[in-house]
Amino acid sequence: MISDALAGGYRYLDHMTDAVIEAYGDSLEEAFENAARGLNDTMIELKTVKPNKEIKISAVGHDLHALLFDWLDKVMLLLVSDGFAMSEFSVKIKQNGSYTLEGVAKGERLDLVRHCYKLEIKAVTYHDMQVTHEKRKTTVRFLLDL
Repeated sequence: MISDALAGGYRYLDHMTDAVIEAYGDSLEEAFENAARGLNDTMIELKTVKPNKEIKISAVGHDLHALLFDWLDKVMLLLVSDGFAMSEFSVKIKQNGSYTLEGVAKGERLDLVRHCYKLEIKAVTYHDMQVTHEKRKTTVRFLLDL
């Protein structure tokens, strides 16, 4: 069952114990950007984050699932380990045998009160991970272990 609440570019799907996010876009890059937004919105209130600082993020993968995992894992670690709250993302994805992603995250130092810290993500997982392309729409789905 799909949650009624759609936030621009991603939505939360019902799950008993974890968070399942489906992100979409007109391109693969936009779907990956929205996936990162959905991950951050699981932990903090995005509208409270000021995009004052840029951080570059690189990710690699032998396929699109591995690339999505590496990208989301690095985004999560920036928030959880480095205390950097993000609200805007831009990525460029290239394929030359394997996949590479060069991204920029915009945000600011995490403030647990102002950013309305919601819950802790333990890990990004490969469980039920999907990357699908249909005409001019790309959808990615992934599960966050809470």
